[in-house]
Amino acid sequence: MFKLDNRIEQDSFLVKEFNDFQIRIMDVREVFWVILIPTKINLIELSDLDIEKRNILINFAVELGDFLKSNEEYDKVNIAMLGNVVSQLHLHLVMRNKHDPAWPGPVWGFNFKNKLDGKTKSNRSKLILKFSK
Repeated sequence: MFKLDNRIEQDSFLVKEFNDFQIRIMDVREVFWVILIPTKINLIELSDLDIEKRNILINFAVELGDFLKSNEEYDKVNIAMLGNVVSQLHLHLVMRNKHDPAWPGPVWGFNFKNKLDGKTKSNRSKLILKFSK
């Protein structure tokens, strides 16, 4: 049975389960940060996914990033997979603006000060849901 890593669960909110993966948003207001997590057990590396599911996951991230960039006027779409701290397979999609506090550096390790407020969480969730119909 699938079990989400506790660190991801504590730092993010579930928006939707879609095509055998979870779509979550990180609990930070300064950047629009999405995490995609395949719901198959024991996945660590991208190569652990079969090619069809891998293509669905990556294509979804690319297309969601393009959708958000065009609808919300972001400067850059960052898509990354690290897994050094949380080994459970997950993909980060971070929408960046030149005025976000971490720009131009990476978001990892940056001390974001603000959690999501209800309005921002709702707006971001609605955009993801609009895209993933």
